[in-house]
Amino acid sequence: MEQKTIENITVSVRIRPLNPRELASGGEKIWENSGSAVIKDKTGVRSFIYDQVYTETTDTQEIFINQGVEVIEKCMSGYNGCIFCYGQTGSGKTHTMHGVRKTNPGVVPLSIDYIFNTVQQSSNKEFLIRCSYIEIYNESINDLLNQSLLNLQIAEDKRNGIKIIGVTEEVCTSSAQVNSLLAIGEKHKNIASTNFNQRSSRSHSIFRVIVESKNTFGCTEVAVATLNLIDLAGSESANVHGPTANSARSKEMKCINRSLLTLGTVIMRLSDKKNNAPIPYRDSKLTRLLQPALEGNSKVSIICNISPCNDAFDETLSTLKFAQRAKKIKQVIVKNDTNDSKTLIIKYEKEISELQGRLREMEERMLKEEESARSIDKMKEIRMIQEEKERADANLEGILQEKIRLQQELERLKSFIICAEDVKPKVYSEDGSLDLASRRSGFFHSKTLHAKDLKLVEPLIGKDDNGNEKTKSKVLDEPFKKRRKVNRHDTFLLKGIDNIEQKLSIMEVEKTDFEDLLKINDSKPNNGLTIEELLKIIEDQRKTIENQKSIIEKQRYEKECFDKAFEEMNKEIEDKDEQIEILNDELKLCRNNLAQLQNKNRVKKVTNKISI
Repeated sequence: MEQKTIENITVSVRIRPLNPRELASGGEKIWENSGSAVIKDKTGVRSFIYDQVYTETTDTQEIFINQGVEVIEKCMSGYNGCIFCYGQTGSGKTHTMHGVRKTNPGVVPLSIDYIFNTVQQSSNKEFLIRCSYIEIYNESINDLLNQSLLNLQIAEDKRNGIKIIGVTEEVCTSSAQVNSLLAIGEKHKNIASTNFNQRSSRSHSIFRVIVESKNTFGCTEVAVATLNLIDLAGSESANVHGPTANSARSKEMKCINRSLLTLGTVIMRLSDKKNNAPIPYRDSKLTRLLQPALEGNSKVSIICNISPCNDAFDETLSTLKFAQRAKKIKQVIVKNDTNDSKTLIIKYEKEISELQGRLREMEERMLKEEESARSIDKMKEIRMIQEEKERADANLEGILQEKIRLQQELERLKSFIICAEDVKPKVYSEDGSLDLASRRSGFFHSKTLHAKDLKLVEPLIGKDDNGNEKTKSKVLDEPFKKRRKVNRHDTFLLKGIDNIEQKLSIMEVEKTDFEDLLKINDSKPNNGLTIEELLKIIEDQRKTIENQKSIIEKQRYEKECFDKAFEEMNKEIEDKDEQIEILNDELKLCRNNLAQLQNKNRVKKVTNKISI
């Protein structure tokens, strides 16, 4: 059932102090308050009664508490509301409505703060706030939030009443956001200097707040209320601009006065119930927009601003009469409950419900895609492992080939090592006598001193400048050069020179035995050989022994070099093993990173789908 309330329009009067221009011209105060609700002239001939009269010492905060709070509270409960200032130019209307934000805020910013404080304290309600800001300049409606939107048209909706086609409406969630919109609109307003005011508004401005509210639990109806905060341009006479006024100022003055005159006519006919004449709402854009508020379905508060100076007596008297007529108008206020799907709060709830349904469908689809993606990921992982195995097999094959090459190289190097058994001469015959033929055969037909090897040794055997013998074995030097070219990245070596020291010791013993043999031979018959032949044989044997000693020294040096090479190659093997471990760790890390990246991509796809 509709909730109706019948009440009069609330009307208050605010007296401003004398301004510097009035003081300079010797102006005097002829209007003063008599109590909190009465204003009269000093002669006492005229007096008027209103809901409240405010003196020049009253600040805007007090006026808002008395005249504005009730309208805002009604609006937050679902009733339309309207607050506007009326008065001559320079009477303080803009100061009352907008004030100075940081030091002395006006009715508009105070109303915005009160609205959002109410929202914060209402735990059982949901709200949606929309704001628009327009001006009526020379009977043209302009959007102050979008300079490109000029001369907007008015349309009438049976359900929603009067509306402006194409006007910008911003959904706001904080008072700071609304104040930023106000600041943008103030920059776009038409303002000019007049004889009465340095910053005179040349248009009527309307800041409209649409409040949609709904109980969190229970009732599903949405209350839609409209709050109009209006700063009217002031009524003007020809002396406001003086004789130098240009055609633009004159046109502005005519449009302002015509719209205010129409507003006065509408107020007069609404206050006179006996007058059945039609109400001329359509005669101006201002009254057309105020029609829903003035017809009765709004909580209306009018603040009339006046100058107490005798120079503005006629303008002040006109304003007081306007306020007196407005005080007689009765309003029938009805709460605006609706289930209209066009209200944003219902529209948004429907969209939220649809989005939740789409989200559930998307989650189900995601689960299926995730299962499919898992199988694909497993196949990719198996393929990657197979590729890694193939690469590892290829690397292993390379290592095995390198191992075989090293084995062959090591066998070749070992072939150059001469063992004592290979050069041991056969000195004694079967009957224990010295067999010189076998001895010579033993030395000159051994493996080490074979004729094909002597060809390699011979070019490097000679004498130095002093006649001393020098011996360099190309056969022995070549293995060292080959050894230096061994690949250091091998992972396998063969053991084949462990008995070199033992062989060297045997050769030393054989040398000693041979010397002893020579001593024994001196005590035996020479078997028909002359002393010269025997000495020659001994000399040959001595040279052979010297050569063998040189070979033994080189073999000892070679063994040391081989030992050093073994150590270096063992170290290389350890380094190779460490590198393999590092590569295995990096492989595991790559797999983990790939899995994380795939998870992130899936989450990103899901997020994009949800946002769409």
